[in-house]
Amino acid sequence: MKQYNKPALSTVEQAELLIKRGLTGISKEDLEKILTVINYYRIRGYSYCYQNKDSTFKNGTCWSYIYQDYINDIELRSLIFEALSFIEITVRTQLEYKMSLAHGSRWYENENLFYNQDNLKKDLDDLMGHWNRSREIFKKHYEGKYDNTLRPPAWMIFETTTFGTVSKFFSNLKADLPARNEIVCFFGFKKSSAKILVSWLQHLNLVRNICAHHSRLFSRSFVIKPMIPMRQPEKWVNQWPAHDRLFPSVCIITYLLDICAPDYDFRKKIKAVVSKFRTTQLPSLGFPTDWDKEPLFYQI
Repeated sequence: MKQYNKPALSTVEQAELLIKRGLTGISKEDLEKILTVINYYRIRGYSYCYQNKDSTFKNGTCWSYIYQDYINDIELRSLIFEALSFIEITVRTQLEYKMSLAHGSRWYENENLFYNQDNLKKDLDDLMGHWNRSREIFKKHYEGKYDNTLRPPAWMIFETTTFGTVSKFFSNLKADLPARNEIVCFFGFKKSSAKILVSWLQHLNLVRNICAHHSRLFSRSFVIKPMIPMRQPEKWVNQWPAHDRLFPSVCIITYLLDICAPDYDFRKKIKAVVSKFRTTQLPSLGFPTDWDKEPLFYQI
């Protein structure tokens, strides 16, 4: 396999390279200043669609096109991350209390409740690791007042872990647990379709992490794809043109927010953000051209 051996380039050299390849609408000096605060390869994620196979820019490509896509993506990520916070908090709350009421405050260490014991051990290690690193006030209060030979109650410890760990615990719960099925029903699913909710949470965790690390949503293809319900609610779109793009994520978020935060007007907010992208860019996000006319989005 070929080894990567290209030398590091200074910001001056990076700016010269981009302009040499045909980028217009910005001076070398101004581009150099931008490259000192925005990594060259972060910008590349937004420039690919304006470049030929040999990396030269298509005729008439201005820096403003690339930078505007970059700014639009920041706004898109901020909105998606904010919306996901409502869903994440609700999922935590449902898991913490439904399971605790049915199986006790430390249900998460009960091997009888889980399918895969190897996964449970690893998830427990992650859970305790996050707890030990936490600086939450309620953690300090717990450790100063109660027996630390016992793990803390679920409604404390799951508040200090990641959404990924939360979703792993949920996905590992046995299907015949009534408390698990109460959670499934809360989110509008039947017991038989719980695997779809599990798939959605795993996918949304990926989307959340991309947003949290300020990575690119624009034109991204997701490795973890959400399952498509066989019987979609009446208000849902009939098709997801690109299953691995952002539009299915937006549909899922919209559906779950109707349950988790019905007063949060996500439909209006997402319309405003997506309207800033050009119509020709919508396919790269997986959005059909008339996406805002679909039943999922017309209720504003």
